[in-house]
Amino acid sequence: MVDRVMTKSALAESLEQLAATLHVAAPVEEGGRVMFRRVRYAAELANHYLPTMLPPTKYARPPHEELLRFSWAEGPRVEPVFEAEEIVIFGVRPCDMHAFDLLDQIFSEENSDGHYQARREALTLIGMECLEPCDEHSFCRSMGSLEATGGFDLLLSEMGDGYYVRVGTAKGRALIGTFQDAREAVYEDRKRLRKTCLRRESQFEHRLEDTYDELPRVLADSEDSLLWDVLGEKCLSCGACTNVCPTCFCFDVHDDVNLDLKSGRRRRHWDSCQLEEFAMVGTGESFRQPRNLRVKHRFNHKGRYLMERYGVPGCVGCGRCARDCLVGISPIEVFNQLKGQPVER
Repeated sequence: MVDRVMTKSALAESLEQLAATLHVAAPVEEGGRVMFRRVRYAAELANHYLPTMLPPTKYARPPHEELLRFSWAEGPRVEPVFEAEEIVIFGVRPCDMHAFDLLDQIFSEENSDGHYQARREALTLIGMECLEPCDEHSFCRSMGSLEATGGFDLLLSEMGDGYYVRVGTAKGRALIGTFQDAREAVYEDRKRLRKTCLRRESQFEHRLEDTYDELPRVLADSEDSLLWDVLGEKCLSCGACTNVCPTCFCFDVHDDVNLDLKSGRRRRHWDSCQLEEFAMVGTGESFRQPRNLRVKHRFNHKGRYLMERYGVPGCVGCGRCARDCLVGISPIEVFNQLKGQPVER
């Protein structure tokens, strides 16, 4: 697949033409926060932004989703519901593309999730490489998610007054074919891209005390660390961290019966392992009632369990949870404290 180069003005015009016929979602600043929403004009886009309040993975697994409808007016009847609007997501950061890659694995295992698959196949991802760290909460380089290695249809790298456009899929190749003034990349363009990538590397520091593939061992050795008690006393169990995380995928399922008592629908919505009732069983007991156990489970899930199963961490270093945590719990600080001194009881 031949890469392309195009000017910023040409890209803006092409996006507006695309938005005239398709749902194009892009980062937009509203009320001091940046979020992905539908756009019509290039002027609406936030040019330089922190990771959005909610990650773009929300388009593949929305906060609320109808799974099926049922009725028994004329005998039992169940009708699956698959809602999958074609959406082009512009401006996806590399960390979020890594999150998409992980979720694609999780939802395509033995019991493949058809609802996720339908939505994911309808998405087109246009990524935007980061040239500098978002802020002090970002640690994407430490988690191996600074560079986009896949998961994108098109990937843009800013170079002066234009963009180098890498084509990742056949869908991306078809899309770039509709863009105006997208010429084929030549040797000089690739040379400029390499220089841009080298300059970017110097901007991002490695903030993890060890490499991320050591996290399973560090967390296993810290099973009895007193740090979990400290974090448990500090944590409010509000669930903000999991709600903004691009790789969290826990959900709850509810059946809503209509007023006619003869029909209804089954829905799922986001849930959080940090809420006390998450691990509660029918008789009222909770397997993780103490907050320290819930905090420990979250960090084990991000740095240990998913690593052991998929070979990549469940944390992509976007920093969303640290920004939104009301008491300032930061994953990079927790991982480094565990590495430095796993205090035992």
